[in-house]
Amino acid sequence: MRWAISTLLRGMVFGIVWVALSGASSDTLVYGIVAVIAATALSLGLMPPGQPQPKLWFARSWGTIVLAAWFLQQSLRGGLDVARRALTRRVDIAPEVVDVDVELPEGPGREVCYLLMNLLPGSMVQRVKTTEQHTVAEIHTLSTDLKPQDQWTRLQDRVQQAFQIQRLDSKH
Repeated sequence: MRWAISTLLRGMVFGIVWVALSGASSDTLVYGIVAVIAATALSLGLMPPGQPQPKLWFARSWGTIVLAAWFLQQSLRGGLDVARRALTRRVDIAPEVVDVDVELPEGPGREVCYLLMNLLPGSMVQRVKTTEQHTVAEIHTLSTDLKPQDQWTRLQDRVQQAFQIQRLDSKH
């Protein structure tokens, strides 16, 4: 029963996304149906339905909205900053590599953190070093003025909220 409900809900979400992106054009209906079925199947394969936890749904949904809003804000601000640096007469960059502590447990939350950091303008996770004690991510930044450590900390905070996961480090 869990699989049927999950398949139906995911198919509806992907269908809504397709309608929003295509305007429900009849010219692309066949492609839309195939895309929705493929996305639903892939989603179920990558994230099989687990035990329902309705108590976490609101917190995760709200956390995801907060993460998306913050990410868009950071992307706009960072994009404008990178454009400003690129368009000045003397290019204002001082590339540097900064080490940051990874405080999220292994799994989808940590991976989302890495991916989103790579999408923020002016920064990129270039390597992850893991020891028995802790994990450190090396972030390449165009300038330390972009405050990559602060961005990483705020990103981990928002991903933690969205995924409702505990930090590895007990100080948070």
